Amino acid sequence: MNPIKLGVIDLGYREINAVNAIEEIIEYAVEAERLGFSKFWLAEHHYYHIKNHPYTTPDILISLIAGMTERIKIGSAGTCVSVHSPYTVVTNYKFLNNLFYGRISLGLSKGFPDSSAINQMLNKELKLGNSISFFKQNLNTIIDLLDNEEENLKTKSILIPPYGGLRPDLWYLSTSFSNFQEAIDLRLNYCVSIFHNFGQDINNLNIKKEEIMLLKESFYKQHNYYPEVAISLAIILKDTLEEAENQYNVSMEYVLKEAKEPFYIIPTTLDLLQERLEKYQNDFGIDEFIIYDLSSKNEEKIKNIQLIGERFNLSVEATV
Repeated sequence: MNPIKLGVIDLGYREINAVNAIEEIIEYAVEAERLGFSKFWLAEHHYYHIKNHPYTTPDILISLIAGMTERIKIGSAGTCVSVHSPYTVVTNYKFLNNLFYGRISLGLSKGFPDSSAINQMLNKELKLGNSISFFKQNLNTIIDLLDNEEENLKTKSILIPPYGGLRPDLWYLSTSFSNFQEAIDLRLNYCVSIFHNFGQDINNLNIKKEEIMLLKESFYKQHNYYPEVAISLAIILKDTLEEAENQYNVSMEYVLKEAKEPFYIIPTTLDLLQERLEKYQNDFGIDEFIIYDLSSKNEEKIKNIQLIGERFNLSVEATV
């Protein structure tokens, strides 16, 4: 069995004011690098119902964290492709990736704001019924701008600095494996979120290991290298399952009332988390997992990644 790689995703929320939350997110990311975590991803959310949420788009925060770390990969998970100018997205992430020596990832998300007023300011034509169409259109433009820069400069007078620079790591973010072929065609890594729950059974994901292996081989045949494939999950980590389940009940009250997102949260202990990730690794041939910890206090988040890092020997693996 291969070593398990672990990353962290942060949605930004803390039980403190927004400015101090930014400081805590940076502290959390720096500790994740020290412990040997592979990635630190920041979600884009245009919340209007969480007054102390510290940011909307993660781009500026990504640059701050990248500047305070040396090895860990920093990225968005994800950028709301439907509402942003593809030119602006590519300009920002290509520049950041070259500024920070290939450590920046761009996660490509189908999400968009709940607020119709915010949507109108970002994209006047965006509606629920056409959001996927905008996603695909903007996604293809992003890929074209990154992969065909010489042709775009020659025929369209489009230059995105640095010319000839490194393409950021691109991730297709999904809630299932049903879009994997599209990711293959566009040369994208692939991450399945099982905490955005749209009716799937996380204990019985609707795909077999052999199917994933065939998809990865198909990617290799087209692009001559294998994609990164990851699963992201949301956890409540406590010393006992009873404590975790009690906290789960409290958290679900908040999620249903405030978060307005269909989260699937896993109450767990360290032993059960290890058991679950090893089962996913064995069942699906996936070696990397991105963890969202629902703790709202930074000291709890840091304590938990310290426990997880030690359990999975991440600092040892990071130096190999």
